[in-house]
Amino acid sequence: MADLAKPIAPSSFYLEFDGLTELVFKSVKLADYKPKVQGKDAAIGSTKGGKSIRQINSSGFEGLFSFDCVCIASPTANSASKKMYEWFEKCLPASDGGKSSFYSSKKTGSITAYDNDDKEVAKWEFTDAWPSKYKCADFDVTGDTYLEETFTITCEKFNRTV
Repeated sequence: MADLAKPIAPSSFYLEFDGLTELVFKSVKLADYKPKVQGKDAAIGSTKGGKSIRQINSSGFEGLFSFDCVCIASPTANSASKKMYEWFEKCLPASDGGKSSFYSSKKTGSITAYDNDDKEVAKWEFTDAWPSKYKCADFDVTGDTYLEETFTITCEKFNRTV
């Protein structure tokens, strides 16, 4: 009898960046990673009898990859929200109130998924990453959840390694 596939639970994960470990994140939302396609469904020519010729070529992946990581806002110095905002601030230009150390602040990192026995079952690694966007949740007196902060992380390479 063939082994049954064990699905990966999306609730058991760990996100880390160089120098930013032991941080707690509520969620990581991955974006689509699509190859650049030339031609698509456009006709490139016509043959005898009026038949259209189409050709689709993949020319690799285009642009940068980005994903969102969400953490619960906390005033403690070692919280994910504080550490991530400090990194975001380092990457901002001085004209926007930042520290202007974009290139030296890029990091590598990984997202690791675990099974029910806490064993690593999947891993995605990324390089040359930086926080490119920050959003704080809206303040609302009728709200019934914790304040969340979302950081969009942009990276130049993203691959599944396990």
